[in-house]
Amino acid sequence: MRITIAYITSRRNPRLDWMLRGLEAQACPGDEVELVIVDALGRHPSEIGLVPCAPVRGVVATEPKPCVWQGRQRITDRDWWAMANARNTAIALASADCLAFLDDRCWLGPGWLASVRRAEASRASVVVGAYEKIEIGRVTRDHRASRAPLGKVDCGGGWLYGCTFCCPLEWLLEVNGFEEGCDGLSGEDYILGLMLGNAGRRIDFDPRMLVRQERSGVDHGCVRSDKGVAPRDKSNAALARFGGRTRTEFTPDLRALRAEIAAGGRFLDVDRDAPHLDWFDGQPIRSMTPP
Repeated sequence: MRITIAYITSRRNPRLDWMLRGLEAQACPGDEVELVIVDALGRHPSEIGLVPCAPVRGVVATEPKPCVWQGRQRITDRDWWAMANARNTAIALASADCLAFLDDRCWLGPGWLASVRRAEASRASVVVGAYEKIEIGRVTRDHRASRAPLGKVDCGGGWLYGCTFCCPLEWLLEVNGFEEGCDGLSGEDYILGLMLGNAGRRIDFDPRMLVRQERSGVDHGCVRSDKGVAPRDKSNAALARFGGRTRTEFTPDLRALRAEIAAGGRFLDVDRDAPHLDWFDGQPIRSMTPP
């Protein structure tokens, strides 16, 4: 098996070492993992817990590509949620033809890598994993696992959410990755799932691809905000605008971006002179503040 694991963080103490211990314990001979770390704080991997470990064969560490919401080139007065942009950064840099995504501060369940290995071998579907969140001693379990304890084939794109899933790179490029119109808001995960489903790709839920997340008193340092009042709020507008599509609207062309990076190019800087208006209501993004 050869895969890229995209590990996304913006937290001060992301505990990459927790994930690496599980990865090493579950590895089989022949497994090769490229680790792409997208860190909003731009640290060296050793600062966030990277230690040599099988089956990791290469590491790419980077800040998220420049965007208006987050990072050194943001136009807002603080960092906003920009998970679509961060995950698209990993898609642009990945070298394997199958990607598994993970959020930070997580332990891998005992069957996580075996589930990824099966998904990489079959290429029959996008495989969505389950999660448990631990917050000050309280455990929140994934309701999908109670509804489908043995998993669910063809569960639909609306089940693609949470902190982990596995997908062929080419399928991600077909829909052009995560919808960056969701940055500042969230919802980019199930929007991706719906687009993949609209493009004819099957989505399966596998509770054996389990991740346990430690979230006790830990903040990701980013703000996010909906607008309006349901059902006429921004999140419902995003679902209506993006959920029926087969390709993203506001994400740059990731296939072209991968070619540019492979040829020695770099990510484009933010055009600070552009108006950068919120697609929902036309508000200048630079003037947005959280509620």
